[in-house]
Amino acid sequence: MASSVDVHVGRRIRLLRGLRKFSQEKLAKALGITFQQVQKYERGTNRIGAGRLYEMAKILGVPVGFFFDELDSFTLPLEVGLQEEQAPFQKGEASKTSDVSLKAKEGSEIELLMMPETLELAKAYYSIKDERHRQKLLDFIRDIARSP
Repeated sequence: MASSVDVHVGRRIRLLRGLRKFSQEKLAKALGITFQQVQKYERGTNRIGAGRLYEMAKILGVPVGFFFDELDSFTLPLEVGLQEEQAPFQKGEASKTSDVSLKAKEGSEIELLMMPETLELAKAYYSIKDERHRQKLLDFIRDIARSP
């Protein structure tokens, strides 16, 4: 049965596939699977095995840990029923993540990154050569976002 981690990994696959401008068909062909299987991975309805995730990371040009970024921490049950805190895959403070907070985080940051206009906005922003103009634009956007 798929879990919230599977959904998170699927969203990271979809994000990266979009950034690399790979269709589901192109990624599927490179992996030797059907595009429907890629869809199931991206939705988190099917779990992706370690070997397949490794191959996907090679094809998309990222370390395997990329798929687990933004998972602040995770726990593994020990045989005695206790839980051991594990180090996160990214830099920064580790904090406990419940399924609810994971879903809220995925529903905001990752979904925003997957929107076509996000990439277009980032490209346009970084095409501005003058750093002062970029900073003024960023300040302007933040001001607008804060206003009712």
